[in-house]
Amino acid sequence: MRFSSVISTSFLYLSVLAAPMAQANYDTLFIDAASGEAIEHYRLGYGETSRGEVGDVVTSMLYVGYYRSDDIAKIEDTNIGETEVEVLSIGSGGFGYIEGHHQNGGAEFDFELSQTRVEALDYDRTAIGFRTQVFLPVVAGLQLNLGFNLRPFFLASDWDDQAELEYEYQGGLEYAFNLDAAIYTHYRTMKVIDEDENDVTLAEDVVLGLRFRF
Repeated sequence: MRFSSVISTSFLYLSVLAAPMAQANYDTLFIDAASGEAIEHYRLGYGETSRGEVGDVVTSMLYVGYYRSDDIAKIEDTNIGETEVEVLSIGSGGFGYIEGHHQNGGAEFDFELSQTRVEALDYDRTAIGFRTQVFLPVVAGLQLNLGFNLRPFFLASDWDDQAELEYEYQGGLEYAFNLDAAIYTHYRTMKVIDEDENDVTLAEDVVLGLRFRF
């Protein structure tokens, strides 16, 4: 499958989530857990899964999330010491794959309300963010994963004066055993562009994770 086809599929997911499905839905529990030396991240969701007309299997869900990191923070290239970060979140969105290992692509699109705390920097920020990730097939079952999460200043409480942007991004590989179970390894980082437009790296790590829905 070409990259353009996967992007087209991603937009199809959005339309699927917005439109009623012809086939029956079933209740679904969603679990996503990842951990590394410096970063751990967990999400637990509940929603409904539907089968689409082109073989896509999409879960529309609400979820809660917890992120924690403990790493050497940097302002630009200058180390500022070990920094612990916690993010609590609640989100809503959709996650899905295309059925069949010959296709085996997919995407996730979510909106999140989050609270980020960094005690060492006296940083406490509540914001609405947009999370997305895409799954690009390599060979049967093996996929390239690319994703990001953006929390801009204009969606933060009081148009937050501590940061212009808070963001995360990830990239890596995952193996989907089927439409409902996958393991993955990602490079993941969390950053802030502060009020002085400095690029602040709060954490970066390679994590191992698993994702299930049942």
